[in-house]
Amino acid sequence: MSAAVHNVPDGPVEPPVEHSELPDEDIDFLFSGLKSFSKLALAVSGGADSSSLLVLFSEWMRRTSWQGDAEVICVDHGLRPDSAAEANFVAKMAADQGLPAKILRWEGEKPASNVQEEARQARYRLIAGHMRQSGAQALVLAHHLDDQAETFLDRLTRGSGLSGLGAMAEDEADGPHGLRLLRPLLSVPKSRLEASLIQRGRSWCSDPSNQDLKYKRSRLRAIMSLLAEEGLTASRIAQTAGHLRRAREALETTLQTLVQQHVTEHPAGPLRMSREAYRATAKDLRLRLLARLASGAVGSRVRIRFRKLESLDLVLGGEDDCRHTLAGAVFDADGSTIRVWKEVGRTAPETLAVTAVPGIWDNRYRYWLPSEVSASDFLGKLHLGPLCHAPVQARDVAWPGGWPKEAFDCSPVVWTAEGIIGGSSLTTHLPIGNSDEAIALNLERTPFLHNLQAEYLYGGGQDEEI
Repeated sequence: MSAAVHNVPDGPVEPPVEHSELPDEDIDFLFSGLKSFSKLALAVSGGADSSSLLVLFSEWMRRTSWQGDAEVICVDHGLRPDSAAEANFVAKMAADQGLPAKILRWEGEKPASNVQEEARQARYRLIAGHMRQSGAQALVLAHHLDDQAETFLDRLTRGSGLSGLGAMAEDEADGPHGLRLLRPLLSVPKSRLEASLIQRGRSWCSDPSNQDLKYKRSRLRAIMSLLAEEGLTASRIAQTAGHLRRAREALETTLQTLVQQHVTEHPAGPLRMSREAYRATAKDLRLRLLARLASGAVGSRVRIRFRKLESLDLVLGGEDDCRHTLAGAVFDADGSTIRVWKEVGRTAPETLAVTAVPGIWDNRYRYWLPSEVSASDFLGKLHLGPLCHAPVQARDVAWPGGWPKEAFDCSPVVWTAEGIIGGSSLTTHLPIGNSDEAIALNLERTPFLHNLQAEYLYGGGQDEEI
């Protein structure tokens, strides 16, 4: 059972620095990066790490007179008999600190295998849904130095490359479900977080699964002391992860420059680049580029197995014409050009009814009605969907030169319930019949170059990254 553990030492002690509580000046420094936010959410499970985050953060709020709002989020996974009591423990602790708390429950049937990973995904999914409603700008997590070391070792066992071994970032702009994740305690050993709670006479909940050796994280945690005896301490591992993360960031910057110089995007969606420029690029950058192109074409983050990318790279590096589909993107190449577009697949992009509220279509385009248009004239009558579902014949489309027609199957088209094609910024680039400019909708491509972080996987477990 997971129970509150009272942490009052038997007698006065003088612990070494790595086991001593955090002084106020250190706490203020760690949380200083949060000052620019106006609303934050704190993920708290009731364990020592997240309980310490909650207590230290609330003290920092009061000490520095931070003007923002914060809420505590606790996810009750329902996997253990005591999970509801632990969630209530968190809610009471948050109330004691003057912060509102929201308990989210993972409902439905639970998985029989891979439980920890499934629970992690459910946790982020529930939190992301709540934060979209609450308006919180970022999620603050209690990951610490020991977590960083365990993450490094975990990914090392999976054969990860730079992205995986770079481990966790203090500020992750595009985390699971698009969450912005902040980890202010990433440089702090777990022992100092526990010491900070003990010094304040605070208690926390203890999860027995953290000691269960049937879980890989528990086994890695168990061997950390042996590694430390050989000099491979959590601090040293985290230092190595930091070096690798900087190397990854340098590669990402180089990749960004490569994309800007050699990749062009048709306003209606497909991408292309010179095959000669592709061949002249170093292999690691080529593989990252392929993942980035697939991500940009489909409009969502993709994770592709290394062997599949390597096979495609081998073909594209040759001379022959080819066409391959990967991660929902079609790669089409002739002697001079590589073209990439979104595959229609089994399920084409949705067709939706346009409302007065601006929105996002297919993760790839922002849309909104022009200010001069009366929304009431078109509500329920104007539709936005892919060209392959639009009420138009192929002969009525003035197909752009240098592209296969199917490259535009998933391009956005506007039409009315009567089948009249509406005007948009895209009709200039993808002319369709006699588009009615009086029926207009603004469309703007979302910037895939910056917002989508594509990754490829080396091939062991489901979480390892390049």
